[in-house]
Amino acid sequence: MIMRISDMIEDFIKDLFDEGDDYIEIQRNELAEHFNCVPSQINYVISTRFRPAQGYYVESKRRRRRPHKN
Repeated sequence: MIMRISDMIEDFIKDLFDEGDDYIEIQRNELAEHFNCVPSQINYVISTRFRPAQGYYVESKRRRRRPHKN
């Protein structure tokens, strides 16, 4: 049986929870690099398989660039 990349990503994230933590933090780009896929694939998996109705709360942390004067 061939496993789809989205299934592998989902299983990987669920395995992180199996380590005993109720909270995990993942870096989208690092995970995409690990699975050799585009970051939007990670977004897809998170948005479709880790919903509040399934018992998950997803919080996004975006890096903000602060303007500065030279």
